[in-house]
Formats: sequence, structure tokens, C-alpha cells
Amino acid sequence: MSIARGRPAPFAHPGWIRISPGAVSVDVLARPGASRSAVVRHDPRGMVIALAAPPEKGKANAELVGLLARLIDVPRAAVTIVRGESARHKTVRISSGDPNALAMRIAAIGTGG
Repeated sequence: MSIARGRPAPFAHPGWIRISPGAVSVDVLARPGASRSAVVRHDPRGMVIALAAPPEKGKANAELVGLLARLIDVPRAAVTIVRGESARHKTVRISSGDPNALAMRIAAIGTGG
């Protein structure tokens, strides 16, 4: 708790998570063509995510959007790839009414939290 104001200190999120009004942006390193889709680990460059879909015709991107939506319990429509659609290093924007709480959920994925 912050002694001066009586409220919790802000969440200290990793550098690959950026909070803005109404949304959270996340840097993702996609690994398409894996045996199963899952968060592999967190890396200083972003969240490393293995995707079972192949990197062709948007299949891996669709798998990434669906996986993130399921893991953080938001509608698929709230998850958008804003940078890197044809690259492995992507930036994903997730809309939310409470971006700080969403950032905490995202940071906990794949860490056992």
C-alpha cells in the first residue's frame, strides 16, 4: 500500500507490456508450426508463444488471437494484431475496461501465476 494515499502501488509490469487508456499492448514472439499452442516463456523481448497452426494464409495469426483471448478471458474481437502480421515478432492490442487488471493477468500467463 502507498502510505501517502492509502491505495495500492501501481503494478510494475514487464517492458513488453504497455498500458494505455482502454487497452494493453503486448509484444509477442510467435513460433508457428509447433506441436501444440501454448505460452512457452516470457523473454525480455516479449511473450514467447508456440502456435500449432502453420505460418500460411493467416492461420497462425488466427490461432494467436484465439489463444490469447482464451487465456486472458476476453472476446476474440478485443484482440488485434497491430504490428507484425507477417513477422514472428508481433505487437498485439487487447481492449479492456480495466487495462491495469488485464496487464496483471497477461503477466501471470505462463508463469504458474
